[in-house]
Amino acid sequence: MDRCYARFSSNHPWLHLSFLAIVAAIFSISCYQLLVNEELIFAIGLVVPVVIIPFFAMAANYKRKYMHD
Repeated sequence: MDRCYARFSSNHPWLHLSFLAIVAAIFSISCYQLLVNEELIFAIGLVVPVVIIPFFAMAANYKRKYMHD
């Protein structure tokens, strides 16, 4: 799956950047809401990047090793 996303990110860099921006926005908004509202339901937004960022990292690692742009 990381190979497929590595190819996708090479072919569609703007979509990849928008996915990264969305994940960063989810993290930022969740941190803000967690601090302001002090409700643990907003901690879910902190878990989302923890799950997604390693996937991006595996795809980037594959892209660096095997795809020569």
